[in-house]
Amino acid sequence: MPQFLRWMMLGCALLSVAACQTPAPVSECDGWAKLKPSADTRREIIAKDRPFAEQVASHNQFGAKRGCWK
Repeated sequence: MPQFLRWMMLGCALLSVAACQTPAPVSECDGWAKLKPSADTRREIIAKDRPFAEQVASHNQFGAKRGCWK
């Protein structure tokens, strides 16, 4: 059997197996995690980089509104 046909058969077999898999449900929370800096870190960030502290708070509020975490 020529090399090309062997590769073609293997490719078809792999495609047929891949087609049988069901995709995992997609959630808008996928890839998101609540940011939980320690109290010392929060104080440091608020004192030295207020805009970043506000971004962290905004991130956590957005995720809470979406129901990604409580």
